[in-house]
Amino acid sequence: MTRQPSFNRAALQLLVAAAAVAGFAAQTTASAAPAAAKAAIASPYVAANDGTPLYVKDWGPRNGPVVVFSHGWPLNADSWESQMQFLAEHGYRVIAHDRRGHGRSGQPWAGNNMDQYADDLDAVLRALDVKRATLVGFSTGGGEVARYIGRHGTARVAKAV
Repeated sequence: MTRQPSFNRAALQLLVAAAAVAGFAAQTTASAAPAAAKAAIASPYVAANDGTPLYVKDWGPRNGPVVVFSHGWPLNADSWESQMQFLAEHGYRVIAHDRRGHGRSGQPWAGNNMDQYADDLDAVLRALDVKRATLVGFSTGGGEVARYIGRHGTARVAKAV
């Protein structure tokens, strides 16, 4: 049993090193996005209807076809970065936001429900003046897209995936 504390210490050191490498890799990947694909909006935040700051990525030409990505739980907008970079490089305007309580968005105590998520998506689409978007949702993001259409209609939507 004398090896147990030593093993635990080594495992902890390995875990800390892996986390540091993962953080560095994430920074490198994020900064590797080409300048043409970087944000088209002045601020990376949009205010939800209750004031919660929502972090937004808005890449590609503003006049390109629009694709809006909604992430799954417990992810954030970065989960779509490969798809966003590819589409932005091919002329699409691509948008993704960190849902409230996730990533770089505000962490409010209230409002973590599908109705509020749909309203937050509406705030993003309105703030960026999005029209005729293809909404793409994964997992919880799929529910968010469906609830958005149910609450806000399809005036800003061309397609939903």
